[in-house]
Amino acid sequence: MLLISLEDADLRLNRAVTFEWLYTNGLGGYTSSTIVGLNVRGYHGLMVSSLSPPVDRWLTLSRLDEAIVNKDGECNLSTEQTTEGVTHRGYRHLRRFELNPLPQMIYKTGCVEVEKTVFMAYRRNLTVVNYELKNSEETVLTVTPLQTCRDIHARPPHLDFTPEIEPVDSHSYFSFDERPNSPWMYAYTPDAEFMPSELRITDPQVYRRDKANGLPHLEQMVIPGVFHTILEPGDHFLSFLFAVAPTRKELMKSLGPLAKAQRKDFAKLRFEELRRRKILNDRAYSMATKERDEDMEWLILDADTFIVDRASTNMRSIIAGYHEFADIGLDAMIALPGLTMSIGRFQDARAILTNYARHSRYGLVPNDFPDRGIQPEYNSVDASLWFIMAVHKYIQATNDVEFLRGIIWDTMESIIAAYRIGTKFNIHEDHDGLIISGIEGVGVSWMNECVDDWCPTPRIGKCVEVNALWFNVLMAMGEMSQLIGRDPYEFQAVASWIKEAFEQTFWDPDLGYLYDVVTDEGNDKSIRPNQIFAISLPFTLLDPLKANAVLKIVTKELLTPFGLRTLSPSDSRYARAYTGGPRSRAAAAHQGTVHPWLIGPYISAWLSVNGRTPENKTKAEAKFFRPVLNAVRRGCLGTISGMFDGSKPHRDRGTVSRARSVAELLRVYFDEL
Repeated sequence: MLLISLEDADLRLNRAVTFEWLYTNGLGGYTSSTIVGLNVRGYHGLMVSSLSPPVDRWLTLSRLDEAIVNKDGECNLSTEQTTEGVTHRGYRHLRRFELNPLPQMIYKTGCVEVEKTVFMAYRRNLTVVNYELKNSEETVLTVTPLQTCRDIHARPPHLDFTPEIEPVDSHSYFSFDERPNSPWMYAYTPDAEFMPSELRITDPQVYRRDKANGLPHLEQMVIPGVFHTILEPGDHFLSFLFAVAPTRKELMKSLGPLAKAQRKDFAKLRFEELRRRKILNDRAYSMATKERDEDMEWLILDADTFIVDRASTNMRSIIAGYHEFADIGLDAMIALPGLTMSIGRFQDARAILTNYARHSRYGLVPNDFPDRGIQPEYNSVDASLWFIMAVHKYIQATNDVEFLRGIIWDTMESIIAAYRIGTKFNIHEDHDGLIISGIEGVGVSWMNECVDDWCPTPRIGKCVEVNALWFNVLMAMGEMSQLIGRDPYEFQAVASWIKEAFEQTFWDPDLGYLYDVVTDEGNDKSIRPNQIFAISLPFTLLDPLKANAVLKIVTKELLTPFGLRTLSPSDSRYARAYTGGPRSRAAAAHQGTVHPWLIGPYISAWLSVNGRTPENKTKAEAKFFRPVLNAVRRGCLGTISGMFDGSKPHRDRGTVSRARSVAELLRVYFDEL
């Protein structure tokens, strides 16, 4: 049984709020909070729905406040922090939190025990909250919705709308407002009476994590009324349903009979969700020779959270991370092998690659699909190269040669041509065959963090990992061309030319490692992880002695228990922690901050240099892989965050669940170790 359980000291407030949970619906929507139910981010909420999957996401229900009333008085189970401090202290009654795999909170107060379980239905903007309650005397349970209605990225300091509450009957109501494009929400339970009241506006809620990050951190909520039920002594099961759609008509159509769901319907929703998750793990292990591993099973389930429907293309895509990211081409192409092929999701892999091929322009696959609108952006030098490597991996795994023909091959050929003759963002082939890229004010390599027009790591010129990818892409094209009866000579000839130029250009014989970026003005000698790709990708660029030297410097300067640092601590620009406001964090993101996804390329490189023997695989798993995997039991439980601080204690940072972090662990575990 999958289980992460926290109790005792982990439930003390200041520690408890460092543990988060996340449950998604395959559309970009989610439900998420801390283990004590205190929302510490503006992205937290019980009902976040996507109106145009996987984007146009709205937070409509922040949380539910539960209270128990009996002869001993009233006991609030919720935890709330306002500008007045912590006003509700329900965490004191929390005895245990479990992820099993549904998020579950177990409360005990006097003679009453309450188990609260939360999940979303797959491919529905629908959140279910179940309560199992045991009481030995008459008890009143009240459940109070705290509502808002905003885009997930918006942070209005004061309530900027007035919702209309329309009771349907004594068990349900609609909530909506008159602003254009704002959604409708339906709230329902068969097990309690809804008692509407005059709209109450809460004191400003404080998002403590956002406050620490220098972001807007106050928000007022609306209380439309309260659900109320009197429970005789005994065991009780109560269910609540919240659903969202753009209009009332679409909302009722999407719900169908669930608009008046009964206990058996709620039980079926839960059963279907648990069964679906079991199938995901069973399928992954049916292809593997490994014994089942609980922490890896969490990552298999995580993979499913990132694979989403995209309404604008009517195809599948990969969301880059939760809570804030949409689908980003670079992340999608890096993550695709691990999230799909490594665990047997070949149809998803094919659909995602086709989606990106259909929307390629200028010899580039799209990098950003905006949150609103359907016109993508093409601002990555890496994404298109990773696209070709993902196609190569797919062909190796499936032998689906027919997939190569038509749009996929045309897209790959257009990429090669564009990189050679030149395309957007100064991406072009130099006289030596190597790729130059980048312009001022835009980050086009994977180290692309920018604030306004300021990019702390601009990396304009010949980037080492871009050119390692370029060589590998040409080698892969040579292999694939033969499968469809094409002449591989041109690809192979250019690759041979590049291999010679790569070593001459990037290798520093005095330092014994590769430059990070080469320009006409000089060579960037920063010790960064990007050089690892010269020896981690399928077609290596260095001889054994130089490969060993690169591995040695990366291990010495950059390796941590949670991945690779993005800059050596010996560098004067090194940032020990990813903290402060947006500008401070942007400066730190690639100046020492650890990125866990890089442990995948590191392990691939380590095995390439040391040999893929059973003994070395066992050693690599224990020494490099397991410490990163242990992060599924910290931060956002059951997943891996986007970053960790560069220096000890390596606190988790960035987006709480990142596709490429999860994907690279899946890839190396199932494909390499």
